[in-house]
Amino acid sequence: MRGALRSVAAAVLVLLAAGVLGVSGGSPARAGWSRSVYVTGTMNAGVLGAVPTVACGSAGGLLAANIPITWTAAPTGGNALPPQSYTITWTGTAGSGSTTVAAPATTGNVTGATLTLLGTSTVTVTANYGTWTSPVSLQSRTITTVLGALSLIVAWTCA
Repeated sequence: MRGALRSVAAAVLVLLAAGVLGVSGGSPARAGWSRSVYVTGTMNAGVLGAVPTVACGSAGGLLAANIPITWTAAPTGGNALPPQSYTITWTGTAGSGSTTVAAPATTGNVTGATLTLLGTSTVTVTANYGTWTSPVSLQSRTITTVLGALSLIVAWTCA
């Protein structure tokens, strides 16, 4: 008899515990938790400004390996990013190419070996910051080659 009484008492305790804990047959189990850990950060916006002016290092010349180009540095301050480099690009019937110059330099060259005789090429400069590139310079220049041979520009003008 004691064994049966113990079994009945154990069953009653299990049922009471199930009622207190909210466990019932067929009900889905529920769980909940919270975590007070979070991450914060800041985000900055930046602008990479266009090169304002481009100029010829010389109006023309004879027997040159390269044609010099100068420009005014892209604007900085406020949310403007300081350029890490500049790219000089030239395209046209006289030839095409590009070269990159590390900032803060504001002078570079159009490579004479990429130019041919009797043609024109338009020169522009862009500012670079990492993988970002600024809009094309606000000004451009035109190189006219008169004669070129053996990677030398025998005669040229720049305007």
